[in-house]
Amino acid sequence: MARPSDDTLKWLISRYAAVLAAAGDAFDGAELVTPTGEHFPDEFKRDADSVVRLVRRMTSYTPLAEDLALQVAFFEVEEAEAEGGGGCGSCGPTSCSGGGAPKKKAAPATSRVEAIRGGYRLSINVADTANPVALTSTVARCLGAMVLAEAEIDDVEEIAAESEIVAAACGFGVLTSAASHVYAKSCGGVSIRRSTALALEESTLMLALFCAVTENKPSKARAHMEPSQREAFADALDFVSCNPKLVRALKQAPETLADGHFAIAHEKSLFGRLFGNSEEPGLEAPIKKRPPMTEDEKRRLAEAKALVDEALAE
Repeated sequence: MARPSDDTLKWLISRYAAVLAAAGDAFDGAELVTPTGEHFPDEFKRDADSVVRLVRRMTSYTPLAEDLALQVAFFEVEEAEAEGGGGCGSCGPTSCSGGGAPKKKAAPATSRVEAIRGGYRLSINVADTANPVALTSTVARCLGAMVLAEAEIDDVEEIAAESEIVAAACGFGVLTSAASHVYAKSCGGVSIRRSTALALEESTLMLALFCAVTENKPSKARAHMEPSQREAFADALDFVSCNPKLVRALKQAPETLADGHFAIAHEKSLFGRLFGNSEEPGLEAPIKKRPPMTEDEKRRLAEAKALVDEALAE
């Protein structure tokens, strides 16, 4: 499985850094959202009310304000095609200008986010409601677009891809990576489909960075992955472990990475292999001071010194 090019890696990291720098502490405490009853406890019946509950449940995991107006609408895929839907413009209220974003394209996105008075309207393709992977990844991307707009980042290069980067920052990386590589069976055989802007390797990289920055355990994400996702995630974790300085900068000073001018490593240095991710090998645990001597210890030490002096005198 090929790792993304250095240019793509730097673009992904720099855009993640830009979001973290702009949003301040909005992502503090972000948790990894998993496709389990822990994060999706509501019953789903594939009706409008169920979808609205799902959207509001997922919104609660983002830094969006609780009083933000949020509308949910539905449409058939033919409607999106008739109106020219799809592509980056349909994924959010921000326009895109091209640039250094990943070049690989997915199938046209049919979800839409539109700005309304005091909030946003999220339009969902009815067909997506039949597939939990498609539905949750679509909602995650749309919520990412809303967060991107609320953060007022005006240099967006690729709205769909950057919305998924923000979705990963919100904790939705498991959901979006699941949709980035889906095996589908048909009369023509087995095929691989993708309903995300980011490819599998790019999506799992964002998940690995999220786990490192927020200190969520990767094993929790891995437990809900298909084999292809686990393989790509393992490589992404390896890349992240080779770049502890980038992780530290994302945590402490993301603005220093937003311009994309930084070095990346693909394997650990000699000291990194010997000492892992320790920043100061050998200095992590301070030397403990010896407790004061007791009176009994002082007496025995004095007796020992006297014996030594006597032996030397003879």
